[in-house]
Amino acid sequence: MFSEVIMEIDFYAGGENCLIIFTGLNGNTKGYGDKYLKIAEAVVKDTGFSVFVAAVPGNCWDCPQEVFTSAVDYALSKVKAENIYITGNSAGANLAICYSYLYPQIKKVLAINPVLNLNYHKTKEGILNFNSEKMFVVTGELDPAAVWLNSLPSKSNLSTEILQGVDHVFTDNLEKFIALPQVLFKP
Repeated sequence: MFSEVIMEIDFYAGGENCLIIFTGLNGNTKGYGDKYLKIAEAVVKDTGFSVFVAAVPGNCWDCPQEVFTSAVDYALSKVKAENIYITGNSAGANLAICYSYLYPQIKKVLAINPVLNLNYHKTKEGILNFNSEKMFVVTGELDPAAVWLNSLPSKSNLSTEILQGVDHVFTDNLEKFIALPQVLFKP
């Protein structure tokens, strides 16, 4: 049974394994410059993974765990994935960090420009409880979250990176944003 969380989710059919993309707050499933559409098409073509793009609703902070689990449960209702990869941007990155540990099928997480000082205790808890393959947290050097990156707990399955010359919305760096999820598919 799905919760009462209402969000738009686009589905790009591929194989049983999947990538779930969580947009930023009040984002849309295509994204600025069709960035999520471009990521989805490339992932299906290059990896055979199915892709789901979940538009994070403006009221997600009222029930953030439900927003996350609604999207993952929806994806699992469409494909019987043993391997789920998660990419989140901004608010979607926070959701990915905080709740990916709830599903053993989630193997890798890429959090792009998460708002690290928002509910830091939940962020820390999510990182510490994530015991799967790899979590990547990436911020732009011009993003406010960059100063918080060093405060994250140190773990062998956590990789952090600051991208030079990049701000929160990847101004003039859209192609760099679109290429980021490729890190999930490298051994």
